[in-house]
Amino acid sequence: MRQSRIGIRHLRCAIGVADAGGFRAAAEMLGIAQPAITKTIRDMEEDLGFEIFERGPKAVSLTAPGRRFIEDARQSLAQFERTIRAARRNETGSHGHVIIGYSALASSGHISDGLRGFEALCPGVQIEMHVLSTDTMMRQLAGGEIDAGFLLSHETVAHPAISQQPVWSSPIGLVLPRDAPDPDFETLSGAPFVMGLRENWRAYRLLLDRLCAEAGLVPQVTEEVWDVQVLFQRVAEGRGYTLYPMDAAPALPASLRMLALSRLRGSLTISMAWNHVADTALLRSFRAQFGREETAHMAR
Repeated sequence: MRQSRIGIRHLRCAIGVADAGGFRAAAEMLGIAQPAITKTIRDMEEDLGFEIFERGPKAVSLTAPGRRFIEDARQSLAQFERTIRAARRNETGSHGHVIIGYSALASSGHISDGLRGFEALCPGVQIEMHVLSTDTMMRQLAGGEIDAGFLLSHETVAHPAISQQPVWSSPIGLVLPRDAPDPDFETLSGAPFVMGLRENWRAYRLLLDRLCAEAGLVPQVTEEVWDVQVLFQRVAEGRGYTLYPMDAAPALPASLRMLALSRLRGSLTISMAWNHVADTALLRSFRAQFGREETAHMAR
């Protein structure tokens, strides 16, 4: 059997095309010229002896053998990333290094309590925190770039290699300027709202769509923003209300306040997610600080 020429670079390209759904989108996501990605995939398919992707007029889809290959590639890439990080830790004499992603929707108080418990249990371990969108966390968990993530639990947030464990829930409240009067619920329909950009806040916007529809609330979204700090700034400027987890009330800017909406039933649930294919004893110790692992469910 001849030696394969496929390396880590090829795996990253193939996973990028699979996640992006096309060569052009993958080129933008990876920062690589589209012709280079197209050639890399063709070289891989020639090396493997089968087509990874079925080319359509506007998008690509995985073939049956391609789907199996991409699943294996994700696991291989995750293990590669962990191996590199472990080697760097050994070189610096570190006792461990955990990279955590968390959504801007996740209350910092809940996370801080668990972090304090973990630091007391494993005082030599370095903890690195990054604010990421839920979809970005899922991609980075699958690729081994982060070890765990606190993300929004939603039926559309799932991956075969990723397990999720619910850790807390929060009702959704109305954010408004501190000196603004309490609005009647009926007047909120048609009132201006500032929301997170749907592209970056996808799962949360879907949750809000459902909760608002069930409550008969029709917010008039007049502006969408990418960043949570900009979101709060726009509300403070009086450009509109926004909807946000009530757990975040203590951390709001002084110019804002939170109002409970009893007719907006349902809640946001934050789950801890991790790649069960590349699990470690250190990560299990970390997760234990945030609840009983027996409640974990596979997001398959």
